Amino acid sequence: MKRATILLVALMLIVSVSAMAGPKDKLHVPPNGENTKGLLDCTNAIPIDCGDSYQGTTVGGDMNVAYYSCNSWNEAGPEVVFELVLPPPSTYSVTASVTPDGCDLDVYFLGSCDEDDCLGYGDSSVTVSDLDPGTYYIVVDSYGSTNTGCPFTLDVACTEIVPPCCPFSVDCCVLDFNIQNCGWWSLPCDGESVWEWGVPVGIPDVACDDVPVTHVLGTVLGGNYAYNSGEIAAVGPINVDEACYCLEICHYYDIESDYTAWDGANVKVSADMGQTWTLVTPADGYDGVAEACGGYGDLKCICGEPVFHGDSVTFVRDCFDLTEFAGQQLLVGFFFGSDGSVNYPGWYIKWVKLGGEVTPVENSTWGSIKAMYR
Repeated sequence: MKRATILLVALMLIVSVSAMAGPKDKLHVPPNGENTKGLLDCTNAIPIDCGDSYQGTTVGGDMNVAYYSCNSWNEAGPEVVFELVLPPPSTYSVTASVTPDGCDLDVYFLGSCDEDDCLGYGDSSVTVSDLDPGTYYIVVDSYGSTNTGCPFTLDVACTEIVPPCCPFSVDCCVLDFNIQNCGWWSLPCDGESVWEWGVPVGIPDVACDDVPVTHVLGTVLGGNYAYNSGEIAAVGPINVDEACYCLEICHYYDIESDYTAWDGANVKVSADMGQTWTLVTPADGYDGVAEACGGYGDLKCICGEPVFHGDSVTFVRDCFDLTEFAGQQLLVGFFFGSDGSVNYPGWYIKWVKLGGEVTPVENSTWGSIKAMYR
């Protein structure tokens, strides 16, 4: 009788402990640490994008995987596989959240179609950061060997981490137009004057790095630029050397038009105090090529040249390789031109920075920067 009583109490304790176990207490060590269910099948993986919300069910799904490399939970029930493609050039933080309806589901984030390449997991959500562009897999799996699955909703949220424009381990020169006018001056360029420094009206009030915009160097601060405008805003000189070679600008533009560069803007440098100018091209390239000189609109200043045009929507970074000018003092010129009809707000510059790495520049340095934008 005593032995029966002891066994009954022990059984009650086991049942009690099992009932108290929450979702964080899922523990089931696979035999010999091995996956005995086979390999993940991504043949019919469902495409999903950042911001998507997908409603589906694990009922009738494949039961190929019981264990993942990142934990020891028994996921012997049916699974559903999703394919997520993250585009270049940015890195990302991704959160995948699953809401089940009637059963215990878990979510796994994989670096490839391989349950042994598990980057993260969760009872209801998983967040994985510092993800490079590429293809990833999200698996919604059913916990427990008797779990036959249930309906669910999967939500995917992504935060884009924009790569730095220039590899600044040192700032050699910073011209911040929030603080002062930085000694800029104007030079004629075949057309009407447009450049001003001061408080802007009607443009985004937050610049790169979420810095508030109080002052800018811009083309007409309180309205649209003039017809037939053509003027250069110059700053500098700046000293370019092996450690100070990458020029970064934080700027916003809304210039006619999104499709054809009837008006436009670009960046040039001068090593002879503005007597001659050399066009420099950003790592991400210009938006297009301006109308040809002598064309329909008689475009001023930048006709036939690569230019920024259209609407950047927000303040953006662009960077320029100046390694070929090492050992020289340069002026930086912001060239702007428009034709004789239709005008837009214009071009607004928040800051100009020159910097680089402490170590001398190698040929691969600029290539690695440009690769971020391909």
